[in-house]
Amino acid sequence: MGFNTALSGIKASADFLSSTGNNIANSDTTGFKKSRVEFGDIYNTSVVGAGSSNTIGSGVRINNVAQEFSSGNIAYTDNNLDLAIDGTGFFVLDVGGTQTYTRAGDFKLDEEGYLVTNDGAYVQGYNATNGIIGGSLENLVVPTERIAPQATENISIEANLDSEAEDMPPYISASFDPSEPDTYTYTQTQNVLDSAGTQHSVTLYYAKSDLPNTYEVYATVDGTLTDSAGTSWLGSTFVTFDEESGNFAPTYSGATAPGVGSIGTLTPFTLAGSFASGATLSSTYDPAVANTLTTPASYARRSFDPTNPETYTYGNTNTVYDALGERHTIGYYFIKQGEQNTWEMKVTVDGEVNDSNGNPFLTEDTVVTFDSEGNISGTYIGYPPFAVANPTQLSITGWDPTDPFAPLDIDLGATTQYALTSSDVFGQDGYAAGELQGVGFDEDGYLTATYTNQQTAILGQIALATFDNTDGLTPAGNTAWVASSSSGAANIGKPGTGTFGSIQGGALEESNVDLTSELVALIEAQRNYQANSKTLETENTVTQTIINLR
Repeated sequence: MGFNTALSGIKASADFLSSTGNNIANSDTTGFKKSRVEFGDIYNTSVVGAGSSNTIGSGVRINNVAQEFSSGNIAYTDNNLDLAIDGTGFFVLDVGGTQTYTRAGDFKLDEEGYLVTNDGAYVQGYNATNGIIGGSLENLVVPTERIAPQATENISIEANLDSEAEDMPPYISASFDPSEPDTYTYTQTQNVLDSAGTQHSVTLYYAKSDLPNTYEVYATVDGTLTDSAGTSWLGSTFVTFDEESGNFAPTYSGATAPGVGSIGTLTPFTLAGSFASGATLSSTYDPAVANTLTTPASYARRSFDPTNPETYTYGNTNTVYDALGERHTIGYYFIKQGEQNTWEMKVTVDGEVNDSNGNPFLTEDTVVTFDSEGNISGTYIGYPPFAVANPTQLSITGWDPTDPFAPLDIDLGATTQYALTSSDVFGQDGYAAGELQGVGFDEDGYLTATYTNQQTAILGQIALATFDNTDGLTPAGNTAWVASSSSGAANIGKPGTGTFGSIQGGALEESNVDLTSELVALIEAQRNYQANSKTLETENTVTQTIINLR
């Protein structure tokens, strides 16, 4: 029996040596888990309870080779597809229809875009459709086709417009010319008789002045501005609108100068002059007619030129995309008005103020107003007394050559008017076509693609597995394991939930082998082997002595 005891010790020591050597050999293997040999002694008894309890053992045997699933150190890499698990979970693989589990996350994409291991096993997860994660476990795949363009539909401009900027009233003093509609706002025409009974056509012109809410009145008779003596039919006459009370307050000079009153109660003003025939003309007009004015069609407006900063207070340009993914430059400009807390807004596309039909992209006289605290209070069309609240969101059409009716909505968001330098933050929801540029994983295991057009897309989510008894897993090679009756079935879920753990992208879990400890164990295994060999040698010597007895 001594030979058997010694042989069992030699075998156990050899296995101990092999296990330690295997640990040392895999000290640099990603995701490797070291093994530990567990020994048990051997006793032979013929009948339970029979004989002395102080029996001599019969040697040693290996009860188990256990793997230690403690986590290895995390090593960071430059590969986005290298993954490490911070937790107790395992990656789920498909090997020819069989599920295996690993902690080694050194993955790559094959020629078809599937996420695989170095030996070709498919990494399992939940693929996404239009960014929505599915519920079925399947091979994770990265679509390699380009992403289609998306036309811009919405832009956001969160600006601060400097409240201390110099006013730039929209109207400038311009030489009145009845043949130039841009020099007046509104006209009135009626026929009158002179002192000789001859009929004449008298036209009044209301021209917006450079003063807020003020209109200058001009008159022509039969198309002429002066009578036969060269005197203006109507002297300098102004009508001022009080936007708070709703009253006109006309002030006159040159012609008759009546008092001031509310609409309908004003004393009419009179124009007068003479003709070459000697006949005279005197015609009286009620300023209450100004109440019929609507949004002005034209007037002496200050010119706007997006290439000339002198024509606006603040402006900026950014990029939008049409349905084909072509880039267009949208410009937005703000002009501080004479009216308090009021700014006119202009929009250009590719440097043009008007669309292909000659119409302004943004309705003429679109103004933005702010309250006394500097917060945006609304947008309007026109100026007092013509301002009308804009009932809809600011929007332009005619900017997209592929679709002239495509709207582009403008959200001024949290635009403010503070005593700070004018600036803005721009956003838009369109993009050009893009090629796949790279993929990566976040801590929750979401597989995200990035494209050359700066867009990103969620392609899926990697799966993880846990077990009721991790120690019961059976090694399957390639640092993978399969479930067993001892480990129980895999509990499969998503990173960031339960005890599955989280994902670290661009990182790998190193072997959990402590090389120093293994070298010490190697010395122990060697000594054990030598000692058991000595036992065998001694047993042989004793036996030989007995044989030599004669």
